[in-house]
Amino acid sequence: MTSPTDPRQVHRADVLMDGKLAARLTREGSTIEFRYDEDHLSSGGSAVATTLPLSDEPVRTTGGAVPPYFAGLLPEGRRLSALKNAVKTSADDEFSLLLAVGVDPAGAVSVVPEGQRPSRPQARVTVSPTEQLDLGDVLTDSGVTDPVAIAGVQDKASARTIALPVHSQGADAILKISPPEFPALVENESACFGIGRRNRLRIPYAGTELITDIHGRTGLLVRRFDRQDDRRLAMEDAAQLLGIWPAQKYAVTMEEVSAAVTAVCASPVLALRNLAFQLAMAWLSGNGDLHAKNISVLHDGRGFSVSPVYDIPSTVPYGDSTLALAVGGSTGGLSRRRFLSFTDVTGLPRAAAEQVADEALRLTGDAAEEIITATGFDARRARDLRRVLAHRRRHWG
Repeated sequence: MTSPTDPRQVHRADVLMDGKLAARLTREGSTIEFRYDEDHLSSGGSAVATTLPLSDEPVRTTGGAVPPYFAGLLPEGRRLSALKNAVKTSADDEFSLLLAVGVDPAGAVSVVPEGQRPSRPQARVTVSPTEQLDLGDVLTDSGVTDPVAIAGVQDKASARTIALPVHSQGADAILKISPPEFPALVENESACFGIGRRNRLRIPYAGTELITDIHGRTGLLVRRFDRQDDRRLAMEDAAQLLGIWPAQKYAVTMEEVSAAVTAVCASPVLALRNLAFQLAMAWLSGNGDLHAKNISVLHDGRGFSVSPVYDIPSTVPYGDSTLALAVGGSTGGLSRRRFLSFTDVTGLPRAAAEQVADEALRLTGDAAEEIITATGFDARRARDLRRVLAHRRRHWG
């Protein structure tokens, strides 16, 4: 790749799919234009995104914003703050921010300055669970201020965990570290992964490994499932499928998310069952952050299917006890009856829905105790988690 370019000075970018030119993004003032490459269109190439169908007509956005699909490739929370500081630009300069991270975002698309072609991207940080590790150094090397120095800064729910791209044991991964305002968040999530993986419905979960550094501080390695050997798999989250901005990830309903996901999946019934299972597990384990960016689809070359489950900590111990997305008009009180009404609306056969409900109930029977044991929560957090989950189970049994 050529020498680094200041993203703020770039006005034309190439959009690559599997390393080949598919489209271009052009900046003129505060207007951004997306246009497919003529050769890509004439050769029968694939669409860059489900919300950007193949067409010779451009798509324009204003105010410095890129189309929602591309906005969804940007990091969130502390990583976005670090990115803005590194690029020395504002949050509404999405074109520059996208160029700064566009070589290796989630999915099969890359965005690079016009004419440049990236070499195989390498994570800035390599993490080996078998060697001595200092997570403070990892944060510094990644350009993120160690949150121990800024305790009290409150991120939104979706950005609670500090998440950094790393390379570990020959594979790309995301390293998650608990922020001080949400103690033991990665131990919490690791326990939730362990609970969910025991499901008998063959619902896949992201691969994870809990690691500890030389100071006893923990991190959670989450394997990237959009990378298989040298292949980059197309991936879109539900917000991208719906064509909404990342900031609107809580502003849609679970019914809308289900409709958007099943509309693109090769097997709609399997997709509906997967989403119903994720919803049931979120409610019965106390996860209030199942929003539109925490549900994704993955293309394996044969068609889209729901991606492995990810981002699933129990949020009840931190005072968040409602669903991220409304179900039947409400983010609370999800009884089994209301859950089955939801699955009826989405089109999942009742027998499959009952099976999902039973399996989620079975899996979460000891969820509170497993999470408390893994985290060492104080008496108040432990009491709240036990009380809330027990109350929910009474309306599902």
